[in-house]
Amino acid sequence: MKTAIIIPTYNRSLSVERLLSNLSQCDFPPKVEITVVENGSRGDTEAVCNSNTVGNRVRYLHSQIPGRSVALNFAIEQSEADFFIFFDDDITVPPSMVKTYVDAAQRYGQGHFFGGPLVAETEASCPSYLLRYLPASAKGRSLYDQETEIEASRFDFFFGGNWGAFRRDLIKVGLCDENLGAAPGKYSPAGDEVELQQRLVAAGMRPIYLPGAVIHHFVDKECYTPEWVSHVHLRYGLTDFIIARKTGKRGREILGVPLRVTGEIVKQKIKLSIARLLRLSIERRMELKIREAYLSGWLYGAWTWSRSRGRDRQETMR
Repeated sequence: MKTAIIIPTYNRSLSVERLLSNLSQCDFPPKVEITVVENGSRGDTEAVCNSNTVGNRVRYLHSQIPGRSVALNFAIEQSEADFFIFFDDDITVPPSMVKTYVDAAQRYGQGHFFGGPLVAETEASCPSYLLRYLPASAKGRSLYDQETEIEASRFDFFFGGNWGAFRRDLIKVGLCDENLGAAPGKYSPAGDEVELQQRLVAAGMRPIYLPGAVIHHFVDKECYTPEWVSHVHLRYGLTDFIIARKTGKRGREILGVPLRVTGEIVKQKIKLSIARLLRLSIERRMELKIREAYLSGWLYGAWTWSRSRGRDRQETMR
């Protein structure tokens, strides 16, 4: 079974160098390659790949179009592998990691996909009032102590930087939605792999949790600030708008802007102003700020979509 480890990256050659050095300590079954796919502008990543070949397994690709989902799809399409393992560039893995995935894929076969736990390696402690709002990638997550097939109704996600799936199954559901996923710029949606995994489940693929497939994820100290956490939830709102637009579940709108969201965000801004004026607890203020950020993301998505639709109309009329 031909296997490819796919590592998307954007201007983070030092992270890639660290991960490739880590992967060089792994046990590799036969027919495993490593594909590092850089998206957008070229940096030093190609030189890093050429000098850290991990036993001549490393292949460098460059996707001119920026965006994580675009890069992932490009790497899949350029590969002849039967099975893919997806890693982020800011992780480390145990020596048994690759073998754990490949062994599970061979035992279960197509129609299954796989994921494992994450341990957060942090630079600083997180203030208690932010903990409930952190994404799982910033606080860690472990589901079961033993290998487990997760019922479809109980499955939510495997980390985008630590999961694996078969080529045939990915192609069957249409690969990553290129409207989702991290991209250069201040505002970009999240949730590309989660949305893809949900489509796999809907198509009858079975998620398998592998406790031995553990990654250690580096979490910068800025990830424990109100600004960073609020921005994460803004991206969640943008993501949910894109998915709602895709499924036709946006609700009533005027000029593409959802009425419910517009009203809610005005209410949240008023509540937040009152909370600051009355010097309510930081926990309450953070709760309001997170909700406002999420709604702002949804509103931003609606606004940009409405503008792009207007430009399309103008082009059609010319």
